[in-house]
Amino acid sequence: ERNYRFEKAEVDIMALKEDILAIVEVKTRSTADFGNPQDFVKPKQIKNLVKAVDEYVNVNGLEVEVRFDIIAIVKAKEGYEIEHIQDAFYHF
Repeated sequence: ERNYRFEKAEVDIMALKEDILAIVEVKTRSTADFGNPQDFVKPKQIKNLVKAVDEYVNVNGLEVEVRFDIIAIVKAKEGYEIEHIQDAFYHF
């Protein structure tokens, strides 16, 4: 599922494989001069994502392990640099 919304949160990508629900936050930057894209995922955003995912799991009656990933994309001279960070942060 893509762009799932709940209250103030928007989940970019939710992917279910077997018993793991991967929640993927996609962050892009035109340059890494001011920091890596993953550095721009702030605690309040994480809190909202966790709340949205809790709601999604409960409403859909899912018995899954939830994993939070980040896809970090930075524009390079030719194309893009893409990094997939699994277990980028843990829910609390």
